[in-house]
Amino acid sequence: MGTCAASWFDSAHALHIRVYSSDGYTISERCNDGNGWTAGASFPGSQASVTVWQDSQGEHIRLYVTNADVTTEYCNDAGTPGWTKGGYTQP
Repeated sequence: MGTCAASWFDSAHALHIRVYSSDGYTISERCNDGNGWTAGASFPGSQASVTVWQDSQGEHIRLYVTNADVTTEYCNDAGTPGWTKGGYTQP
């Protein structure tokens, strides 16, 4: 089991927190955007790491999930609904 987290302040200075936890088989996302915790997406995998940054378009979240020795990048970008698979490839 493991946990990773990311946080940021939006342009209105509101705090956003994302926590990703593993039960060994699934990564579960929990979200707090100022109104309490809610369940987010889930991803197959046992390990995860996350990074977030902001630019003029808004926030960009990259979640890297490892499942069966293969790491997949998931992307969540401002203005784009939901998560998409990114272009990260393992060496």
